[in-house]
Amino acid sequence: TQSIYYSSILGTPHIESKSSTITMVYLFGRAIEASIPSTWRDVSKVRQVPDNQEVYQDCEEETGAVLVVEILEYQGDVDNGNACTFFLKDLADANGASRDEHHIHQSQVLDLLQDRERMGRLLPKFTLPASTEASKFHACIARGSQKVVRGKGSANGHWVDVEMCVLRLESVETDLLVTLSFPRREVSLGEEHSDVFKEILASVKIRDWSLFG
Repeated sequence: TQSIYYSSILGTPHIESKSSTITMVYLFGRAIEASIPSTWRDVSKVRQVPDNQEVYQDCEEETGAVLVVEILEYQGDVDNGNACTFFLKDLADANGASRDEHHIHQSQVLDLLQDRERMGRLLPKFTLPASTEASKFHACIARGSQKVVRGKGSANGHWVDVEMCVLRLESVETDLLVTLSFPRREVSLGEEHSDVFKEILASVKIRDWSLFG
């Protein structure tokens, strides 16, 4: 999975987006759409990004926010209850965080059939193709924190908060990850995800399922 990239991002974090201008962006050649704050920029315009990722970073308001949308092979040996744990640990390993340097604060799994109301609030634009079994779709959501090492072999690092949604698309053998990270804030969100994360998820729409083969 991805590691978290930062440039000059260690400003005072402010991750609420209701007062910011939101703009729609197309991902993976217009196959997916989502809405993000207009101050966030496409990282691929300044450095190389893997083909299976779309990366956006706040470059103006200095919140330090980094959004990664990533297409991965479906992990059939990982059950839904452990999906976020699996991918957050994978991210922590990529960021050089030790066992004591990454934590999961909250995690939940939503079933499309059993949690229709909550799923409708979380992902109102998400629809499955008519040929897809709803029982093979789950959304796994979590919040965590981990220490990001600035360079290989470096002992220095800083803590970041991570919000993740794993869209488990078993019928197309895909795990679609939406990950938002930002420098640890002094004020905790408690059990809530940030407004901007919830707004991004609420805007996610898969326009072309052939993206997944």
